[in-house]
Amino acid sequence: MTSDRWVWVSLPWATFAVVVADGLVVDAAPIARWSIGRRERDVADHYRRRGAVFVPLPDPTP
Repeated sequence: MTSDRWVWVSLPWATFAVVVADGLVVDAAPIARWSIGRRERDVADHYRRRGAVFVPLPDPTP
């Protein structure tokens, strides 16, 4: 079973989340829709090169 993780992305011009499952981005805000289907590592590298903070959010379920 796959569990989705949310990752917070904060850039100087936008803040949003992406949803990651099995190392791939499976959902994202409209501003980041290009990242859907790409590897989390590649997406994180892309945003970090542009000055982003890319932080996994804690699992909200106990």
